[in-house]
Amino acid sequence: MTSKSDVKKLVEAETERLGFQMELANGKWLIINPNNGRTGEIPLQAMGRGIDNYRTKIRSLLHDHPTKPSPMVAATDPATQKDDSMPRDTWWSVEALLAAAFANGLRPYVSGGNLHTPGPVDAQPYAEMLQARKDEVIRHLTKTPTTEGDTAVPTIGESANVTRNKPRDIAADAEALWGLLREAAREQGDKTLTNGGVVGVQWVGALADIIKATCPDWDDIHEKDVRQYLNRTEHTRCHRPRATPPVWWIALTWNNGDLTVTKTTPKTTAKADPRTVAAAAAKKAPADKPAAPAPAATAPPATAGPALRALIGFEQAIQQAEAERDQAIRERDELKRELEKSRADHADVRVELDEVQAKLDQAQAELTAINAVFARYGAS
Repeated sequence: MTSKSDVKKLVEAETERLGFQMELANGKWLIINPNNGRTGEIPLQAMGRGIDNYRTKIRSLLHDHPTKPSPMVAATDPATQKDDSMPRDTWWSVEALLAAAFANGLRPYVSGGNLHTPGPVDAQPYAEMLQARKDEVIRHLTKTPTTEGDTAVPTIGESANVTRNKPRDIAADAEALWGLLREAAREQGDKTLTNGGVVGVQWVGALADIIKATCPDWDDIHEKDVRQYLNRTEHTRCHRPRATPPVWWIALTWNNGDLTVTKTTPKTTAKADPRTVAAAAAKKAPADKPAAPAPAATAPPATAGPALRALIGFEQAIQQAEAERDQAIRERDELKRELEKSRADHADVRVELDEVQAKLDQAQAELTAINAVFARYGAS
């Protein structure tokens, strides 16, 4: 973490160079551009590359607010003059607002019926305007057709039917987060880093911080699912988790790795099939005991003729085939479970190896520093 004095020096230098004003308010530095009235808040301390972000944020105050109309339009076109009570972002059409957002690094998308606006910190004003008009933006992004006479979408209190939001798209959110990390690695110079022989790029930073800054609407469970998806599909790997800030390997290109993420919900069970119950009981039996065979058909009476005996024999053959089929299904499911468990164990071992490697690197660095101190004393 950068000290308060370093942040203060940066703020004083930038505000003096640009002719801005600075004052301490509510535990933050308040920066004011007297020429256009724009203000910005800078925390007293910074994490990772926060100093560079603060410098960029201060410089952004040089420009007018993106929703402010140009002087020529305001002077020549009376139709663009809006009432003071109207939000300033309504001066832009949805298409123009989205174009400006994309130009400033935002990548808005719709997932689970919600609008997500990941992007750099400097584009936060555009993200706020998109969220303020999210209904229009969602309709535009999803190309929902509208008809004449459509009115505003009713709120929950005005509607008798409440529709639950669809589950979040973990794969789409993971791809969007990977894109942000890939862009951040590019800004750091695209330094080459390999992971198990696979060439990628290095990114230095705290993943939790970038998620909090760009995706504040994610809860802890969804963040865990997205990070696990990126890890399982070999798109990210933390090489030095103990470093400050951590060092990450980021894949060069996106590839979902044929991994499917599903969320299951309980279902109402129907009347159980006797064969299914028998199969479950056999599965719970000790491993050294074979599964119970299918019940045999009733023995034919002594007075049965050839046709009845043939029919009963045919029934026995069907029961035997069904028992063999059920046994094969059980064995296949067991193999699938073992394979999934081995894959999960492999992924956990990889994470543990990465942590051990990080500890070894740190210990090696400390040992080198200790040897250097002993060498200086020995030389004297």
